[in-house]
Amino acid sequence: MTRCASMVIGLLWAMAYLCSLQVAVSGAEGASRSDDPGSGKYPRVDLRADCGAVGDGVANDTEAFQKAATRIQEAGGGTLVIPPGTYLVGGQKHIPGEYPYYRAEPIFHVKGLKFLLIEGNHAKLRLAGGLRFGSFDKDTGKPYTPSSMPFVDGKYAAQVGHMLLITYSQNVTIRDLELDGNVGKLVIGGQFGDTGRQLPACGIFLHNNTEVRIERVHSHHHALDGIMIGWYGLKENEPAAPHTLEDCVLEYNGRQGLSWIGGRGLTARRCKFNHTGQALNDGKPFGSAPGAGLDIEAEDSICRDGSFEDCEFVNNFGCGMVADSGDGGYSRFVRCLFWGPSNWSAWCAKPGLRFEDCTFHGSIVHAFGSEDPALATRWIRCTFEDRPWKDGRQPYGNFLAELNGNLRNVTFQECTFTANQCRSIWCAGAGFRFIDCVFTHRFSGVPNGDYQAILRGGEMIGCRFKEDFPESAESRWPILVDGSRVGQGKPTVVDGPHVRWGSREGPVGVIAPP
Repeated sequence: MTRCASMVIGLLWAMAYLCSLQVAVSGAEGASRSDDPGSGKYPRVDLRADCGAVGDGVANDTEAFQKAATRIQEAGGGTLVIPPGTYLVGGQKHIPGEYPYYRAEPIFHVKGLKFLLIEGNHAKLRLAGGLRFGSFDKDTGKPYTPSSMPFVDGKYAAQVGHMLLITYSQNVTIRDLELDGNVGKLVIGGQFGDTGRQLPACGIFLHNNTEVRIERVHSHHHALDGIMIGWYGLKENEPAAPHTLEDCVLEYNGRQGLSWIGGRGLTARRCKFNHTGQALNDGKPFGSAPGAGLDIEAEDSICRDGSFEDCEFVNNFGCGMVADSGDGGYSRFVRCLFWGPSNWSAWCAKPGLRFEDCTFHGSIVHAFGSEDPALATRWIRCTFEDRPWKDGRQPYGNFLAELNGNLRNVTFQECTFTANQCRSIWCAGAGFRFIDCVFTHRFSGVPNGDYQAILRGGEMIGCRFKEDFPESAESRWPILVDGSRVGQGKPTVVDGPHVRWGSREGPVGVIAPP
């Protein structure tokens, strides 16, 4: 987002939170105590027994969640027990003469807690249908189309709000819960923000919290993000504020599965960040840029020490993972699957990104080069192949990887590249290295004499270029290697005869070092 849009949207979110603190509900008396040793003195609040929720998917239970939030807020912490069921939540009201025309009702908003446990018991929260989202005329309430973008006049903003908004708290656990943003049943107005509709509409929004665990949460079909995590004002020398996501599914959301906008110490294990921008509203896909599975984009903060293990980033309208804006990057991905049928599988423009034993179907783009090898992008034992998506679509891009610019110390080590219906790689920029990598070229549709790969300005150590073309193939194709060299020690081999080193008439076999 632009700085202006971010400031205005931040103000709208702050206003929504302040409104939530004004909800008039009864005090904490009557709520039973938790036996959880971590809860200590804090109350245990049952959403049905203590707050009057129905959970039948028909009655609107927003007020029950507001009551629960107030009881826990007044006690400084507590446990919220949500019995199994479907809880319809969310609402908007109009106050004549006040703006914006539609004002979102808070659902569960808390701040400054010492302890919070939300036991979901596999219950579902579903956003009420018919709510407005986007720009709506401040006087008539009808959909409003801004004359130009960005557009950030808060009088026209209709937001649905976040389901769970938790700020400045510690020892937070949320588990076994489904959050359905019901985007297909929203009434969509004009754009708001810098692009698309950048307004509060997340399943979970966390900022300036520490010691957070989210387990087995399915957050989907939200107009904005499945989960957003931030820490405003975080500096480089400040301590970690750990957040852990395990076995979560964040899918079919409008803008991101997960937006990480600030913090130090984010870990995700066995999570899925899939299908962003693929949900339908009025028969058409609904989404806003970036449209990624994961967006690492620090806002008035830094993003450090990210770790993603055994996660998926597939079939997103935007990139599977994007790290392009703000003071972020600095994340390790292990055994993750990136699959981009309609956009880049990964956009890697920030420092400190490391990929180990990952699989990429669809082109990766960008890398961060640095004199410090620890900051340069690294791919280790990764697999790159243009494998079609489940519906038969070819993955995005003309190459398996497309890198340009400063590539100092950017490294691919023990990686395999299999190009079935595209060229293998475009890598043009000084200072990169390929170590013990294997390239297999199968695409005979490249015009005779044109290139199968570009490797300009780097070093190849112990690499092999294989080919597997139809028997009828007669063409020759070069690997363009202007300014590149082969390293001493381990030989680099081009099998040939169709693909050759340097030119269509270039050598095959072991390539002699300089």
